[in-house]
Amino acid sequence: MKKYIITGKTSQETAASMLNKPQNRREITEPLAEAFGAKFVEFLYLNHPEFDFMCVVMAHKDEDIAAVANLIYASGSFDKFNWYRAFESSDWKEIFEIGSNKMASYVSAKQASQE
Repeated sequence: MKKYIITGKTSQETAASMLNKPQNRREITEPLAEAFGAKFVEFLYLNHPEFDFMCVVMAHKDEDIAAVANLIYASGSFDKFNWYRAFESSDWKEIFEIGSNKMASYVSAKQASQE
């Protein structure tokens, strides 16, 4: 499975709903994650000015995360909602090794202009 980071800024409507009926949103949204074959690793609320929600999710593919993110954003619960693919440091090293091994086939615009 792949790792993803999701961040969001909850809406004023969500804050009002939580004041009227406090809820554990992780418990409520876990079935949605499972429906997309995903699993929460972390589910956190923050006091950051740009986003007040963050979670780490394991899922099989980008398309699943994109679909669930669109669904959640469309609900109006968030003013901002973004997802990012996350890589372990060993995976990041492998990505750079792939690029390093194929570097000789790349010609930059600067190099081409000097030929």
